[in-house]
Amino acid sequence: MGVATADELLRLGSEALAAAEWERARAFFEQAAEFGESAEVLDGLGEALQFGGEHARAIEAKERAFAEYERRGLRAEAAELARWLAFLYASVHGNEAAANGWMARAESLLEGVEECAAHGWLILDRAPWTSDASEREQLAAAAIAIARRYGDRDLEFDAMALLGEAYVASGRVAEGMTLLDQAMAAVAAGEVAGVGPVGEIYCRLLNACERAMDVRRAEQWLEAATGFQAWSDFVPPTCRTHYGGILIALGRWEEAERELLAAARRFEAGYRAEQPFPLLRLAELRIRQGRLEEAERLLEGIDWHTRAKRSLATIALARGDLALADDLVRLCLESTPPSDPDRPPLLGLLVEVQLARGDLAAAEATLDLLAELAAHSENDRARAVATLAQGRVGAARGDEQARANFQAALEVFSTLGLTLEASQVRVALARVLASHAPAAAVVEARFALETFERLGAARDADAAAALLRELGAPARTFPKGYGALTRRESEVLSLLAEGCSNAEIAERLYISRRTAEHHVARILSKLGLRNRAEAAAYALRELPQRPVAG
Repeated sequence: MGVATADELLRLGSEALAAAEWERARAFFEQAAEFGESAEVLDGLGEALQFGGEHARAIEAKERAFAEYERRGLRAEAAELARWLAFLYASVHGNEAAANGWMARAESLLEGVEECAAHGWLILDRAPWTSDASEREQLAAAAIAIARRYGDRDLEFDAMALLGEAYVASGRVAEGMTLLDQAMAAVAAGEVAGVGPVGEIYCRLLNACERAMDVRRAEQWLEAATGFQAWSDFVPPTCRTHYGGILIALGRWEEAERELLAAARRFEAGYRAEQPFPLLRLAELRIRQGRLEEAERLLEGIDWHTRAKRSLATIALARGDLALADDLVRLCLESTPPSDPDRPPLLGLLVEVQLARGDLAAAEATLDLLAELAAHSENDRARAVATLAQGRVGAARGDEQARANFQAALEVFSTLGLTLEASQVRVALARVLASHAPAAAVVEARFALETFERLGAARDADAAAALLRELGAPARTFPKGYGALTRRESEVLSLLAEGCSNAEIAERLYISRRTAEHHVARILSKLGLRNRAEAAAYALRELPQRPVAG
């Protein structure tokens, strides 16, 4: 085979981009550049560098390609690059001024140009600049109309996913999810060619599923995600954060932590504007695990965010700081529109806070708001939250109907795959069963405890164990092999059984004291234990032949 020409190398690079083979694509474009840095070569090189994570070089290549397209009078192509540069400056550098400038360049370049698909892409790109759901709907609908006029399938389905995401955000959950399903079906059928649009459609699906807690739908579509080669490249900075949130809801907490930590690492290298989002979800995971101090540390510096305030309200409730919890929940509600899927859980949290304060009248008033909202919602989680709150208020009143409410909430949370919430309802159900059906109460509490221990939800496990003791039933079970300890964690556990301090563990295993502390915390979390004494007791029971350290 002879020496490849510039055109052949350009074609090979484009094919490698389509296959998400970033290194291979970059090599072809760099070879093509040796024949001359045309706009097309620089454009392709910039895309390969972008998806390969070399954001600074990508921006440089795209800016040079932009100048060349503009010099040649190719206004639509130059506008396309200006859009991408706006995205990179906003997401990678958090430089909104530069991003705004490039968006303005794209708009000015298309002025006077006969309508084409590029106008639709420009409309679609305005969506991230607004948080107004109705405006996003209008932008998506306009982009879809242009896409269909000019046969741009990538634009059509990307805009369709945006419209579905906007519908979910405004409470039209069923309609929105149907649009997202349609866009994902197009991806699965290979109708969407561009890596960028495919990644955005996945992201919009995951964002909508996380907001509505439609984790089953996310699971079903993500079975096909392994076939998307860019999943490990384009998707991580944003989509993996949503995916981590979904994994948290599903009770797959170790996977969730891996995804969120991976996303956080990618955010450190770029996408600075979105760095808080994996931390917010990691804090939510730590709260579920009962690791409240760690959650607070994760939220330092980002406590301005509504999700952070909700997490801090949950921490305050757990600690009995009810006035603070009340204030924080109300602040969250003030910034959450009535149609937002996050509003029902916030109202449910407010009911918990009010009941903890002994203000039954306030809880009943909040419940009325929640019930009204859930009655007009297309979101099953909203109805489950309202039913649970009704059970809590009924239990506080001594209403026998509370049992039926808790049972109904349990069924819905279980159907939705929300493992932790379902188990928390079991504990509430067990409490109202305790006086007249203690045997049934023990069964419910036992199921809950086993789930909490499996998940590593330490505070919830403590509450379930305490309830079982009140009912006269044994609490902890410590099944063999529970928690899947690593070899090093097993070594640390054996030293805990010997009564070693963290400093002594560090010395015996030739590790730092901080690493020893980390191992101990992980062991307690995995095994659902409260303290070192329980860990030592567990080790003596389950590790009769402990590994010898050193």
